[in-house]
Amino acid sequence: MLSSGDFASYIGFTEAEVKTLAEKYNQDYEKVKKWYDGYWLNDYQVYNPKAVVSVMLRGEFKSYWSETASYETVVPLINMDFDGLRSAIIEMLSGDSVSVDVTTFQNDMTSFSCRDAVITCLIHFGYLGYNQIYKKAFVPNEDIRQELLRIMRRK
Repeated sequence: MLSSGDFASYIGFTEAEVKTLAEKYNQDYEKVKKWYDGYWLNDYQVYNPKAVVSVMLRGEFKSYWSETASYETVVPLINMDFDGLRSAIIEMLSGDSVSVDVTTFQNDMTSFSCRDAVITCLIHFGYLGYNQIYKKAFVPNEDIRQELLRIMRRK
């Protein structure tokens, strides 16, 4: 999500909610944070609800993203490799962030013309986080890092 407005705290679980759940289900909050945090919406750290519920109930830290995301849609986008897209993703996988012009995305799944449009689409899908202040995209957490690594290996 690029701009959540007043809905930021309702998009996913907030940090306070995840801390409460981690305590209730005897999970290591710092490990939950490493695996499933990383999305910032306004002043809120937001966690993917599906992943948090799964790790609380199953007790297994792994990538739950593949159970919720559109893998078949993302692979062809990354394979387009516009303007060094794959290099940018590798850079983000290493922990860096990359500049992105989010205005290039046409809000459809057929009009991709550049790297930034694909990166913006990946932000919309939740594969990447976005820093509105610095206008940079990044891999938000270990869950997504594992999923993107899997995608990059299967080119």
